[in-house]
Amino acid sequence: MSLKLFLDTNALLNLGVHAFNEEFVISQVTLQEIEKIKTSRSKDNDIKYKARCVARLLDQNCGKYTVVPYDKDVAEFVTDKFCDVTPDNIILASAYLYGDDVEPILMCTDDINCKFIAKNIFYLDTKSTEELNIVKEMDDYHGYVDVTFSDLEMSDFYRTMDVNHFDLLDNEYLIIRKSDGEIVDTLRWFGGEYKKVVNRTIRSTFFGDKIRPKDVYQSCAIDSIVNNTMTMLSGKAGSGKTLISLATIMSLIDSGEYDRVVIMFNPTKVRGASDMGYYTGNATEKAMQNNIGGILTTKFGDRFAVDMLLQQEKLRLVSMADIRGMEVRDNEILYITEAQNTSVDMLRLCLSRASDKCKIIVEGDYYSQVDSYLYDDKKNGMRRTIQMFKGEDVFGYVHLPNVWRSKIATLAEKL
Repeated sequence: MSLKLFLDTNALLNLGVHAFNEEFVISQVTLQEIEKIKTSRSKDNDIKYKARCVARLLDQNCGKYTVVPYDKDVAEFVTDKFCDVTPDNIILASAYLYGDDVEPILMCTDDINCKFIAKNIFYLDTKSTEELNIVKEMDDYHGYVDVTFSDLEMSDFYRTMDVNHFDLLDNEYLIIRKSDGEIVDTLRWFGGEYKKVVNRTIRSTFFGDKIRPKDVYQSCAIDSIVNNTMTMLSGKAGSGKTLISLATIMSLIDSGEYDRVVIMFNPTKVRGASDMGYYTGNATEKAMQNNIGGILTTKFGDRFAVDMLLQQEKLRLVSMADIRGMEVRDNEILYITEAQNTSVDMLRLCLSRASDKCKIIVEGDYYSQVDSYLYDDKKNGMRRTIQMFKGEDVFGYVHLPNVWRSKIATLAEKL
């Protein structure tokens, strides 16, 4: 028997647009709480922004949810349970009565006290938003499928390689392991067949021959950049997404396939950090004092190397504040770094600058390095692009799960 979702206020705010993937029920009290949160002086900007977004979604999707009025029956039921007449208890009483009178419900709340009362006083089936499968589709797509075969399964697979056994999308990778965990093959599904992924070393004037993939995921990332018009890479700090991108870019420029790289960046300060104020100089000098300057200086070795690339016009820095009206030409590579700090509109504008034959690389960490509530969840340009572009024949995506920078960098992810 299917259960109708009954969302309390915090569950609705946390799910945001994902709540509207299926019909749900809320209490009238939730509507009142959302209106109060929107203008509350005691709430932070993040929660107020979520409330404004949810209010707009509720207005736009009137037919996709049911509202249980706060009436005399609900009030009396709260007191019959010897509970205080609080918003949480009113919501739970509404859920109970709706489930008893209309159709069975599953209560959804992220509030631990509300969950306790729902289970132990109102006896409701209850889950948190993390336990639901509403946002599973997005979080389960990493750009590859990692499988382990027995000897018999391995033999069967290689006899039927014309069959897409794992429902791979175009440019999605298949990582094949033996039963002991050893990787024996890496393949890319494209055009109805598997393509062999070669574990290649990236060679360029600036990086020499020292850039080799440290794991199978980095190999897939390099393969995607080389073979696809557009590649997106995600991963934690130290996973290699920036180094892999820049090393491959410089290799493509050295080979003569492209003349220069146009780097677009959004000069967003780290969440919670103080602003250093006015930066002196022209647009490029200001950029080099921002986070993009630190990224390039670190990867290329020193400021002199970056300045040389700028003078040779092999490198161009463009703030996203200045991209409207520009074009990235066929002989150029468009590289968008720290793309977790983009909205859907911003990233759409950046990508619309690209000409037909230019190569595009976008990288960032939308899991843990988003620096503004403006780019959270559904509003995040990187998340939305992956969701909408996956399976397109010109697009590839690889998530890099391993941190290679240092043991401290790995431990820092636990904080």
